[in-house]
This record gives sequence, C-alpha cells and structure tokens, in this order.
Amino acid sequence: MHIKTTETRTLPVRQPEVFPVHAGKRFIVTGAAGGLGRATAELLLAEGARVALMDVRGDAVSAAARELGGQAAPFVVDLSSPESIAAAAAEAISHFSGIDGLANVAGIVRHSDPLQIPQADWESQLAVNVVGPYELSRLVAQHLIEENRPGAIVNVASEAGKVGHAQSLAYSASKAALINETRMMSAALAHADINVNCVCPGGLPTAMLRQVADAYSDRIHEPAGDIFDAMITEQAGRHLDLTEVGRVISFLLSENAFAIRGQAVNADGGGTPY
Repeated sequence: MHIKTTETRTLPVRQPEVFPVHAGKRFIVTGAAGGLGRATAELLLAEGARVALMDVRGDAVSAAARELGGQAAPFVVDLSSPESIAAAAAEAISHFSGIDGLANVAGIVRHSDPLQIPQADWESQLAVNVVGPYELSRLVAQHLIEENRPGAIVNVASEAGKVGHAQSLAYSASKAALINETRMMSAALAHADINVNCVCPGGLPTAMLRQVADAYSDRIHEPAGDIFDAMITEQAGRHLDLTEVGRVISFLLSENAFAIRGQAVNADGGGTPY
C-alpha cells in the first residue's frame, strides 16, 4: 500500500566508517573514468584493494588513475571489441600479478522511438552491455580457475532490466539480458567458487541520467533540467549518492556475500518491487 503524506523529507547521505575489508585484493572496474565506475573504484581503493581502472576513454582513465593514487592503474578497453577486452585483461593481470574480482560497471544507452530502433543501436548496446561483460568475466574466471583461487564478479544492470522503459527499449532489453547472464554465469562458475551477482541501480546523478533527461525533454517538451531533478529516489527524496551504490558492489565482491549468488540486487532506494 502506498500512503501519501504531505511531508517531503530528504534523507541525508550517510558516511559509514571505511574498513580495509579488501586488503590485498586486486579488482578490475570498468567504466572507471567517471560516474559509478569511478566512485566504486575509489571506494575499493579506500578499502585496501588495488584496482585496474578500465575505460574506453584513454585520457580520462589515465587522469582518474593519477588522481586516485598509486594503487590504481589505467587500462583502455573497448567493450565492443573482443580483441581489446583480451588485451586489457591480460595487461591488468600482468600488472597486478593476478586479479581477484571484477566489477562490470560500464554501459551505454541509446534512446529512440520504440518502433524505430536502428539496428546499429541494438548492436552497440548489446555489445557493450551484454557481450562485453561476458567476455571480460569469462577471461577473469579462466584466470581464477587456472590459479585455483576463489573470486567474485559483479555486473551492474539496472532497474530498467526489471521494469523496462519504452523510450529505451533496447537498453532495457540489454539489462534484462545481463541479469539473466549473471544468473547463468553464477551457476556455471559455482564449482570454481567464483561468486557472480549483479546490482540494479535506479537513476543516479551521472552523465547517463542527464542523457536520459535530454531524450525525454525532446519528446515531452519539458526542460531537461526539470526532468533530471524530478528523477529522484522517492523514499530518499533525492538522487542516490554514487558511493551508496558502490557500497553494494563492494559488499558483493567480498567474502561476506558468499550466500548471495546469482542475484539481481536492487540498489535503487526502494523503487523496484521485486
């Protein structure tokens, strides 16, 4: 039951104490030049990990590595290219003398009329949002199996993969596919003690959400800024902070999440009902 109240309250961003829960671990984070990827990488570093920052934007990911410090290293990867993924994975494994886990955060969205989606938009979104994470996960899993070590993989899907949005139909379909891919990879890698889960954020204050606001602005003729401001988490009364979602990713990368396997964990502030 939804109970309407006249009171509007913005909940504060909490600042819990950070502990070295990932001391000695080595992680790959994609989309790490900015947004949720960078916030996740920064948190993992603060928690004691060394992090391979991967992004298609070479200058931006190099700048992020400089800003985040010596335990971070930049690697350029094009998730639509198996050759680029293989090269970046090999370089990261070599640089850190091994990898313990992976956060597939990078993703793209293309907006169009749901009955007029260009083939190229389908192909690009499926390549980056579904096939790319699979390729990188496969290579990290093979490395862990060869080393006979446990590990963890976290994919970042979206609430769009559960509830869907007509104006981003192909994106929603790609994220639904990533959710199912996560469940199948979890089953396939359980024998090797590699835990696989995914996180489903809602709208976060990122460049991607501003792109969504711009797309809707063109269609409903409302200012994009007003649309962006309205796309908040209702229960929190604000956009979620990127680190709030990063903490969920960090937890799923840890040994504490052993019992959570193959799940699509909502991190959208209560918006998605299942």
